[in-house]
This record gives sequence, C-alpha cells and structure tokens, in this order.
Amino acid sequence: MSTDDAVKAAAEPAAEGTEKISILSFNDFHGALSEEYAGTLFSHTVEGYRTAFETANGEGSTLLTSAGDLIGASASVSNVQADEPTLEIMNQLDLAVSAAGNHEFDKGLDDLTGRVSDIADFNFLAANFVDPETQEPVITDHEIFEVDGIDVAVIGAVPNNLYATTTGSGLQGNEVIDLVDAVNGVAQEIEAAGTADVIVASYHDGASGNGDLATEVENSAVFDSIVNGTDESVDVIFNGHTHQTYNYETTAGETERPVVQAGQSGNLLAAVELTVDSETKEVVDYSSDLIERTPTPMTGEEPNRAFDPAAMDALVADSTETVQAIYETEKAAVAEFDELKNTVIGEMDSSITTDYQTRIEESGSWRAGGTRRQETTLGNWAANALKDRISLSNPEVDLGVTNSGGLRAELLFDQLTGGGDFSNKAADMIGKVSLGEILDLAPFGNTLTYFDIPGSSLKQVLEENWQEGKKTHHLGWSEELTWTYDESRPQDDKVTGIWISGEPVTMDEMYTIGTLSFLADDSWVGTENSAPDGYEGFAIGQENKVDLGIMDNQAFQEYVQAETAAAGDIRPDFAKKAVEVKGATGTAAPGAQLSLTLENLEMDSDGAGDATSVSVAFQPAEGEAVEVGTVEVAADGESADLSTLQAPETTGVGELIMTVAYDDAYESTTEVRSALTIGTDVPADFSDNQPGSVYYAPVRWMQAAGVTTGYTDGTYRKAAEITRGESVAFLQRYLAPEYTTDPAEAVFPDVPAGAPHFTPIAWAADDSDGAPVSKGYTDGNFRPGQDVTRAEFVTFLYRAVDPEGFTAPEAAVFPDVPATGSYYKAISWAAAEGLVNGYRDGDYRPYEPISRGEVAKVMYQHDLTDNG
Repeated sequence: MSTDDAVKAAAEPAAEGTEKISILSFNDFHGALSEEYAGTLFSHTVEGYRTAFETANGEGSTLLTSAGDLIGASASVSNVQADEPTLEIMNQLDLAVSAAGNHEFDKGLDDLTGRVSDIADFNFLAANFVDPETQEPVITDHEIFEVDGIDVAVIGAVPNNLYATTTGSGLQGNEVIDLVDAVNGVAQEIEAAGTADVIVASYHDGASGNGDLATEVENSAVFDSIVNGTDESVDVIFNGHTHQTYNYETTAGETERPVVQAGQSGNLLAAVELTVDSETKEVVDYSSDLIERTPTPMTGEEPNRAFDPAAMDALVADSTETVQAIYETEKAAVAEFDELKNTVIGEMDSSITTDYQTRIEESGSWRAGGTRRQETTLGNWAANALKDRISLSNPEVDLGVTNSGGLRAELLFDQLTGGGDFSNKAADMIGKVSLGEILDLAPFGNTLTYFDIPGSSLKQVLEENWQEGKKTHHLGWSEELTWTYDESRPQDDKVTGIWISGEPVTMDEMYTIGTLSFLADDSWVGTENSAPDGYEGFAIGQENKVDLGIMDNQAFQEYVQAETAAAGDIRPDFAKKAVEVKGATGTAAPGAQLSLTLENLEMDSDGAGDATSVSVAFQPAEGEAVEVGTVEVAADGESADLSTLQAPETTGVGELIMTVAYDDAYESTTEVRSALTIGTDVPADFSDNQPGSVYYAPVRWMQAAGVTTGYTDGTYRKAAEITRGESVAFLQRYLAPEYTTDPAEAVFPDVPAGAPHFTPIAWAADDSDGAPVSKGYTDGNFRPGQDVTRAEFVTFLYRAVDPEGFTAPEAAVFPDVPATGSYYKAISWAAAEGLVNGYRDGDYRPYEPISRGEVAKVMYQHDLTDNG
C-alpha cells in the first residue's frame, strides 16, 4: 500500500460503540540514514499515516513500535556516528518502544543499558534474555501504554540464537531462553492481572521467506512456534530479524490475529488497526497493512535519473513540524559524515593492492578488483579481516574469503584511488588509513555471513576459478588456506591439494566459511540464474548459514583499528596461498630425482618482490622432517625447477614441504606442499583414489602400509560396504602383521580352515593375550560375509588396541548411543580420540554399515594419533 492510499484509509473513523487504535511497527531499520535522506522519508510515511488516523480517531490513538535492530550493522551515515543520529531521530518521531534485536547488543550489554539508553527516550525489551540464576529478565521484558483510553502491553523478545548473531561482548554469564515460552509467560501474567486490554508480541525473529503461511510454518520451527505457540491472549504479533515482507492472517484458538513483518531499513511500515468494544475493551476486529515508504524524489530520465534535493526540500516543507525537525537532524548527520570520511582510523606500512597495474598494462584503464584472475595482497587482507571479525561471533570459523570484484578501491600508502583517477594524499595523510578509503573499498553494503560446507564443495569453489578451462577469477582467502593446482589438467580437476593450517582438507568433512552475503547467496539454486561470480560450490551442501548483518565496511574499519592497535599498522602479506605444481608423481624411490616444478610464485600487487629460492624438506607421516636441499629461482622469479634435487633415503608416506623465499621488504615466505610417498616398491595410486579425492590420504596410507592391495582391477572402492571378515583382515595386517599361526581347529564353524580371511578371523578370536577382538555370535558363527556396522568396527578396533585408563563419560556423546548400550564405551573412546565425529545432526548411527573409505579414515586417524 502506498503512503497516499494508507493516509486515505486511515481517515476512516470507528463505528458506533467501538473505538479504533492503530499499532505501528517497523523492524531492522539498521540506522538507515542516507545522503538521500531515507530516514526523513520514513518519518514522512509515519507522520502522514499517524496524522490522518489520529484526526479521525482521536489524538494519541496510535502507538509506534519497533521489532528490533533499530541500530547496529547500520548504514554508514549512522554507523560512523555510533548510531546517535538514528536514536535522536527516533526520539523526534516519538517511538514508544522497541524490542531488542541481536544488533542492539553489538557493542555489548553495557553500551545498550548505558550510552544507548541514555540517549533513547524509549525502552528496549527482551523477555527471554535472562539472568541464569534468577531467570529474571536482564532488561525490561514489557511495557504498558495508554493509547486513547486502551491499555496496550508490548512484550519484546530477542532471537534464540542471540549469541551466534552478534559480535557484542558483555553478554557472557546471561542466558537466552526460548522466545515464545518467555513471551507466553509474560502475556499470561498480564492477562491474569488484567493490566492490559491489548497484548502485542514483538519478536525479533520470524519466517525465513515470504511465501504462503503454510509453507513458511513448515520451513521454520521458530516461525511455527511463533504463529501456533504464542498464547491466545496475544492480539498482535510483529516480527523482525529475517528481513522479510509478509502480512499473515492467523488463528490461535478463538483469537484471530495478524503476524506481520515489514521488510528492512524502513522501506515499509506495518499498521495494525484494532477495533475495540468501547465497554468491554475487547478486540472485536482488526485490519493490517504494509505501507510503502514515501518515494525518494528524483529528477531526470534513465539512465541519468538522480536524487532531487529541491523536490526533497519541497516535500518536507509541506509536511509536519516533526518531519521538518527530523530532516534537519538527518542533514546534520550527513554533514558530519562527510567530515568523518577524512578521519584517520589507522596506519599502514605499505600499500595493499590488487594487481591493478597489470590490469592497466593490459587494457589501459584501472578496474576495481584488478584483473580479478590472480591472487593479490588486498584480496587476502580483506579475507583475513572478514575471518577476524566473524570469529568474534563464531570462534570456530575456519576460513575467510572474498571476491575480487567486491574490492572497489586500492589501499595506497601515498595516493587515493579515485575510481582510477589517482591523486596524491595530503602530506599529513601519507601512511594513514582514512574512514573514507574503507568506505570506498567496500561500498556495496554486503553483510558478514558464515556457513558450513564439505571439503568437496571447497574444492569445487577452487575449481570454479576456471571456467571452460580458462582462469577467470581468483578469490581472496585468509592466511589459513594453501592450495596447489596444475593448469594442464582438465576443467574441474585442476586443484591437486588443499590444506587448512597445514592439515589436508578431507572431502567429506565440514568446514566453516566466513564471507560476504554476496558469495553466501543461494537464492539462485533451482532457478536459471547464475551463482555469484559463478561460484556454485558455496551453495553445495551448505548448512547452518548465519548472516550477522554487520556491514563489510564496518568490519574492515574495525580490523584496521584493531591491527593498528596491536601491531602499529596494517601491511601487505606477500605469501601466496595458491601455487602451481607441475610434474608431481606422488611417489619416488629413495635417492631418485624429483620431477616437480613450481610455477606462478609471485603476486603482482604493489611492493611484491621476486622469489629468490626454494628450500625443500620431506616430512614423513611419522618422525622428523628431512632436509632435501635448496634451489635458486630464475631471475624472472615465476618458476622453480626442483629436478636437481633427490628424494631422501627416508621411506614412507609424507609430504614435500617447499618454502619459497622472496626479496620484498618483509622477506616473505610461501609454504607449498605436495604429497609424496618414498619407497623401494611404491605402488601406484588406486585408479579410484587420486590426489584430492575423498579419503585420498587414508586410503593411500593403507596402501603404502600394506594393509590393503585393493581389488584386482586396480581399485579400492571407497564407497563400498565392508564385511566383517575384510574388516578384521585390515586390523590384523595393521596391528598384528606377524600373526601367522593358525589354530589346529577352526574357531568358528562358518570359517573353516583355508576359508578367506581365516588367519585374521583366528587372530580376532585369539584370547591368549587378553580379551578377544570378537567372540562371534551366540550361535557360534562369525558371519564373515556380513557387512560390519559402524558400531562393530570401532568396537573391534577398541578391543584390539585395548587402551589403558580410558573411562567412558557418564553423559552420552551421541544421542543414539545410550550409555547402557554394549557399544557405548568403544564409540565414546573413538570419539574422544578424534577417530569419529558422527553426523551433522549429532547422531552416530551405530547400526548403519560402514564403508571401506570410512574404515580407512578411522584407521589412518588412529595411526596419526597413536604415532603422533
């Protein structure tokens, strides 16, 4: 509904014997002040509707409320002024009350209850943010207002996942209880006391979409609870947090009530008009609408349409005194923002840039993000910043990542980018970082987001740097990630290795990625639209996505300030995350000549030096690293031929670790890894276990250790289920390869002498050194051809290892493995040792068959743990 239509409708008075009041709500305003005066336009909408409604129904017959995130993760004008202009404008607009959202806590509880509350003429409400001992609300849970003779109670609630969606400190020690339970408790107290005629629940949470009601209830347990679980005494439900637009008619028992959310940033105003019986004060009817914000005055024709200041002045002049006062406040805030752009927020030691000079050489002009196909110091710096800031909310985040196209300016030591029209900084600004530079770097208003994806999706993302065999993009990654590739390999098979903090990435393990809302977007899935920059992998297997709502430029600003405070300045890191490795065979005989070559060793960012040498060591899976030698890098610095070096005499599975040295100002180094097995009779990889594939390292270890020779066709068949006979054969070869003496008589009637796996099964039943690995079934049989389950296999391993001193925890590690179960101790031990971690839903699924790949992983992890 437009503002004009809403004003006309609001002028309709109440019928005889009834009274009308209107409860207004907006949500997720996020300090939406702007140089086009969005805050003033929103106030124009509120004032236009409120004036018309109160003219028809009496002064004071409206109540303006907010459903949370009024401030925090704000637009730049408000953000750089600590949201004080937004709070002042809301005072002028006569905001009565606001639910507390997650972003009200961004600067901590003390800031909300101190500085913010001192400025605001209204309260923030949170019924479910409580003291853990008393269960009493930490801040006000509700407030009652007299609205033209009708007592209206407003109850607020924060999202259940508050701690995961704010970066604020000072929340520790308090507790978030279920938002619907908390609201119901307060509503029932109000109803019992008779202190209000109308009850409004203002939840800072809601539906995940804006489809039909049944679909949204099915898609979100929280929204289902809000719609169907909120007490019948509640007459109106407002939502926030999910930035959706909906206006649902719902029924709870005998109560018909609206459930409404009004988008974000003041683009809509929710108006719920209640018709109340004049005598009983009972709600007898309602209507609800979403009112569009007054349009921004524009002039000119596309593509040259622009904001029209003169038309804005005229619009305000024809409005109320309240709107005029708010306009002056917002204009002052914009003027202050213009001044603050020159504020120094940190120091820089040297320029941090894209490869923009390469782009200029190739095309003659500067472009944001440079060529976008190569690794740069600015891309990696931005990814480090994202990870650092997101880690304040989720310390478990593994990696930060950003796209090159989102880097809209360079961070130059003595110049300003100026959209490619470079200009010299003022003398007193050389080596300084201004707020304006950060705002120019990240102007899109992307928000910080994190989610989980499997290692296979991470590999897919890296493969998607190439499209149709051609390198088109390169993402910036935080310092934890290193990876190798070979351009000569086919599309979707160029990535040859991925490591996080030196540990190989496992294809079926989940990793937490911190990035921008742009790259996290999965709305394209199931449509004909393209993925952001073509990176589909971020959406494949994506789970547990959380949008923190924090602007990227705010994160970069805080990172500059934090790094300057901690280290004295920000500076580029010339260590590369990605290096091309060619000719790696993965195997070598002792003393054999190495065959690999390193390519693309240098960045083209400002200040990058030349690669000067590569020092090579072999790190076996067990034992100390062995130095192999050093080669000098050719003058062009882009490649290093390691064929003059020989493999060491040390045999076994391991990695070559190659350290590239540079002659830049920081004497940077890059660490490159490549899997290598050294042996006198080194078997080739199974045809279905190539480097980079799921379970590659565990299966390669099994092969090199002589635990398995695979099938006669040269495969291992990682996805195939494994039998009880095969599983104990693996364990016997691993733990007791010397066991060769067969018992005089068969131990099990279904495993006669000479049967497949006879010796390993006899070993499993041998109790001469203690309890056997397996006694078989109660009918006396072993059932060697039966698939072994996940519980059985770790129990076999546990009994074979017979760990000393292990005590199973009293509380179950997995909900589907009760402490009373026969497999409980073995599975608990395996979890404690890091051999198993269950599924994403928390279950272990003990009775499902285990695959050959999973068996390899468990045994490999045990070997790493047992041998350090």
